[in-house]
Amino acid sequence: MMNTPINISTELYEDEIVRFIADRYHTSPREVIRRFLEQEGIIPEEKRETIIPRLEENEMEILRGLTKECQS
Repeated sequence: MMNTPINISTELYEDEIVRFIADRYHTSPREVIRRFLEQEGIIPEEKRETIIPRLEENEMEILRGLTKECQS
């Protein structure tokens, strides 16, 4: 497990699309991003009480695009 900090822009949590996905899964934008990072293999999956289902591939593609925008 890597202990490298991951820098997520606060703008990403406020993004309209991220908020839409969060509403769809009845969760927070923070949890959507966490799930995205887990599915991408960037962070290990954590055991927690409420786990949102796996994101669909189209949602993953959208989030990949958004995270690339935040890194540039």
